[in-house]
Amino acid sequence: MNDKKQVGQLIQDLRKIAEMTTVELSKGICTEEDLHRFEQGEIHASSEVLYHLSKRLGVPMNYFFEAGELTPNDYSKEIKSTIRHYIRKRDYETVLHMVNKEKDNPMFQDPFHAQFFLWHEAICDYYIGNKFEQALRKLEKAIAFTRTSEQFYSEKEIAILNSIAIIYEEEGHLKKAFSTFMEGLQHIALLPKLKDPLVKIRILYGLSRALLQMERYEKSVKYAQAGLELCIQHETLYLLGELHYQIGEALCQLGELKEGIAYLEKAITVFEIEQNEAFVTIIKEEMSKYQETKRRADRSSFFISNTLGVGKTDEDEGKSKGDGNK
Repeated sequence: MNDKKQVGQLIQDLRKIAEMTTVELSKGICTEEDLHRFEQGEIHASSEVLYHLSKRLGVPMNYFFEAGELTPNDYSKEIKSTIRHYIRKRDYETVLHMVNKEKDNPMFQDPFHAQFFLWHEAICDYYIGNKFEQALRKLEKAIAFTRTSEQFYSEKEIAILNSIAIIYEEEGHLKKAFSTFMEGLQHIALLPKLKDPLVKIRILYGLSRALLQMERYEKSVKYAQAGLELCIQHETLYLLGELHYQIGEALCQLGELKEGIAYLEKAITVFEIEQNEAFVTIIKEEMSKYQETKRRADRSSFFISNTLGVGKTDEDEGKSKGDGNK
């Protein structure tokens, strides 16, 4: 029996033990048809779906993995991937629930796993508990778990440094945020090879955000453009919408409304693809203000142009034409 069959059978058995119908178990998680296909072993359930199913069925998520043929390393990757997914969605309550559920798991007691869970616990401390100083202490401790050199940071340590910079930015400590983002970028430059390009994209996006708030618009555009080029190079949608927004906002602040609005429209397109309606609404509201400003500027320019042309006589026109022919 392959792992799809084993996991599917386990889902079905647990559902029946819980005396739940397929409608009750699937509600808000997946379609009833997909649940039926999971139970029949026809398709794999994603780690996100398995997480929600485990929560509703009252079992730990690794219950499903132990039933299949997945190795501890596979399970570790699935857990980390799911947590990062919820960080991206800004669902910190779910992240904290998963961290608390898994951090004491015996397979996660080495420094690298402990670092990962402490890192995300710190993020939750800040966004759920508003514990600024406690979050920073935990993030610094997480970096220290694996630090081997004062001059060299690993990719994971740079990613944690990025989280520190974001929290400084959220607190309004923009200069500190900027210097921390720059520190991360400098450490990336020292790496012999960057395995995960998303680390650099996050740093460049953070720099652009901080500089925008510091009203250094040209620099904000520069770093956002660099991030955008990396997204295109690596064919990823990750932060693609946000980077278009950063460029559009900065250009509009510089008075380059036509080009800025074009970037905001591209940001909306990306967020519509990602089904991020909240961001679409925010940017549309922002863009409508700039469009109105542009309309006023265009009307004013048209009025001035026509006013300057009023009062010319036929004789003036003739002189102008004659002068041009000399």
